[in-house]
Amino acid sequence: MSIPATQAWRGQWIWSARSGVGAPAPDNPMNGALDPEYYDRRVLFRRSFELDEVPDEAPFRITADSRYVLYVNGVELSRGPVRHGQRELRYDHGDAAPVLRAGHNTVAVFARFYGGRTAWWLPTPTTFTLGGGSLVAELRVGQEWIATDDSWRYREATAWTPSRPLTTISPQIPEVFDARELDPQWASPEYDDGDWDAARVVASIHVGGIGRTRPPVDPYGAVLARPIPQLTAAPQDPETVSVTTVTSLAEPDLLEPAATRLTAALRETGENRTDPDAWHPGLTIPAGDHLLVVDFGKVVSGTVRFALTAEPGTTLIGALVETPKPAALASAQTFHYTARGRADAFEAHDPSGGRYLLLIGGAATLDDLAVVERLRPRPTGPYFACSDPLLNRVHATGLRTVDLTAHDAYIDCPTREQRAWTGDSVVHQSVDLVANPDWSLARWHPVLAARPRPDGLLPMVAAGDAADPGIVSIPDWSLHWMRSVHNLYRYTGDADLVGALLPTAENVLRWFTSFLGRDGLLHDVTGWVLVDWSPVPVSATSAALNALFARALADFAEMADWLGDSGRARWAWTLHTKLAQGFEVFWDEERWAYRDQMVDGVVQPSVSEHTTAAAVCAEIVPTERHVRLRTFLLNRSPMFTRSPVAAHGSDADGAPAAAAMFAAPIPDWDTAQLVVGAQPFFRYVVHDALALLGAADRLPDLCRDWGKLLDAGPTALRETWEGGSACHGWSATPSRDLLVYVLGITPAEPGYARVRIAPRLGDLEWARGAVPTPHGLLEVRVDDLSVLVDSPVPVDLSLREDQPSISLPPGRRMVPLT
Repeated sequence: MSIPATQAWRGQWIWSARSGVGAPAPDNPMNGALDPEYYDRRVLFRRSFELDEVPDEAPFRITADSRYVLYVNGVELSRGPVRHGQRELRYDHGDAAPVLRAGHNTVAVFARFYGGRTAWWLPTPTTFTLGGGSLVAELRVGQEWIATDDSWRYREATAWTPSRPLTTISPQIPEVFDARELDPQWASPEYDDGDWDAARVVASIHVGGIGRTRPPVDPYGAVLARPIPQLTAAPQDPETVSVTTVTSLAEPDLLEPAATRLTAALRETGENRTDPDAWHPGLTIPAGDHLLVVDFGKVVSGTVRFALTAEPGTTLIGALVETPKPAALASAQTFHYTARGRADAFEAHDPSGGRYLLLIGGAATLDDLAVVERLRPRPTGPYFACSDPLLNRVHATGLRTVDLTAHDAYIDCPTREQRAWTGDSVVHQSVDLVANPDWSLARWHPVLAARPRPDGLLPMVAAGDAADPGIVSIPDWSLHWMRSVHNLYRYTGDADLVGALLPTAENVLRWFTSFLGRDGLLHDVTGWVLVDWSPVPVSATSAALNALFARALADFAEMADWLGDSGRARWAWTLHTKLAQGFEVFWDEERWAYRDQMVDGVVQPSVSEHTTAAAVCAEIVPTERHVRLRTFLLNRSPMFTRSPVAAHGSDADGAPAAAAMFAAPIPDWDTAQLVVGAQPFFRYVVHDALALLGAADRLPDLCRDWGKLLDAGPTALRETWEGGSACHGWSATPSRDLLVYVLGITPAEPGYARVRIAPRLGDLEWARGAVPTPHGLLEVRVDDLSVLVDSPVPVDLSLREDQPSISLPPGRRMVPLT
């Protein structure tokens, strides 16, 4: 049982005597000023109490600005909060009864205030008192409440050296920790906090305020419950370790970035490292400087954890990276640990990702070493299997990749940024909707991203540094977000959820309408028009962007019609019809495709599969062209791909300049003969188009393209065909398509009131799988003799494109293929 969300808070906002906010701000006397020197601060809190007996339940709730870890009697119970918008916080809840005991008990909280923006956190607009570090918590034990107030004790956590992100593109914060400055028993009931200070209760003081000390208050508003489950905590052990002597390193210096020291060690050892040995607890690091390359055997995502036996003052410097090369350290979160000489154990507070843990240290014995994966849950039940082992590996690796990039939001990669990109997430969500019974993150992420700029367009990132409305956005990412809302409509059938998002969707579309010309097309759309990492020309009048806009108009109109809003549906369809008429200017009769770009009224020769596929998905192509469009999209021989991120991070000893990476592409290829092919991300649109064109049976073969990604990294799917990050959730489209198009399982009505099953196995001998629905698991098995369906809802079974569907009632049915 949890504390009811409607119940008034008993806990008060507390913090240390020092805060990161003062009053008033020089440029705005109605707000407080955030102290630029108060960043990456950590505060420890404690509150002890006595119990005559342990209650059956002891519900708690807690949140902090910016991060916390909750311990009860030394046992970690919760960490959070989830990422959120600038003027909000989410609280976590749980039950502390299992760790309480009769007699003396202690609640302890590690609280942290980032101060500076990160990829997953933005400073809150401050009042005169709040927005510079705060904690609120409460625990019910029987009829008593243990709630944050001035009876709590605190101490500034000076064991950590405040650090800033080292780069902007990959804003990981180094963790510099001197264990000699922190008693390892600080969270236990036995610890004596008699010399700690009384916590400061923080009232929200602002213009017109009344000095409230409990939620709800400005700047956080109504503190709402966490919308997703607590993340998993599954330790992943290393497989092998190689130890190489490094002779040229100077004595460790806290002022020297750990990445610099690790880079120097990697450059000295180069490829001449010792053969790896199997990892085992008790591994000894010899005296003198040594580089340890710890291989987990797969990409892992979570918090680095270790325990060691060493003399006081011994240092251990490390980072989790994609590959043991200097370039990977440019985007890595590093740590610098100084041993206390007893009970030495460490776990990083921010997550990171990679396959290899690089360590430099003095004489020590590693008693434990792991990465604790902290991911959103994936319950069992759904599955996919077929006669092709390669496709089985592709599917499983795609699921693993989505898992690794599903934290408190869908993120691009755990290894480099951990940003919740507004457009990327449509692939993660699509995979979860067909392969994960827990749809909470699939439902939550579009809501998290629905925080538009004042002009209506969504930021390119949700709840992170690039969500700042002052930063340029990616217009087409808002259109992919629209598709994720459409997914919610189709799969969940939740009218309240979709209806709440529709106004944001409308404002996104209205932002685009200011760029419409008399021809019904978008011209000179501002911002960073990306489309894909492939070099699709996008300046001036972009056909691909227009097609994505048309698809969004159709999605919006369909959802508005479903919600009974015929006026908005009619508005969207009118724009859609006019755009379809104007789009004809891009048609190339000789190439059976749509061209990519028009400059000063002249259509340019470049052709991509992006534009044609998006046009098909947008329903702006005449039906009589379908055969030719299908032929064009299936002809892979003239298609080429390349990516500006091919050298980023793991695949070269250096990264390209930001200006070169993000500049609009200018054709330098034979535009009369070659076709720009899609990177893994945009293939979700290409595959959708082929299915609409009646070529779903070709998708098993097209999904085999992902074999090249398995060759490059068999445990996770990388960002592009040519390189990029080693683990990117937007590359997991086959894990959706093998269930959606090969087994052919899709909602026939919103919320799976009915299901359409249209298996198209292509060259596969058999396939089987199960998907989650709001009504229970739905299973399909297909071979060359029959189709077995076990469905909780009525079924429309389509065995061939040229035959009518067969209606089946709920239940288990076998239909012969004749």
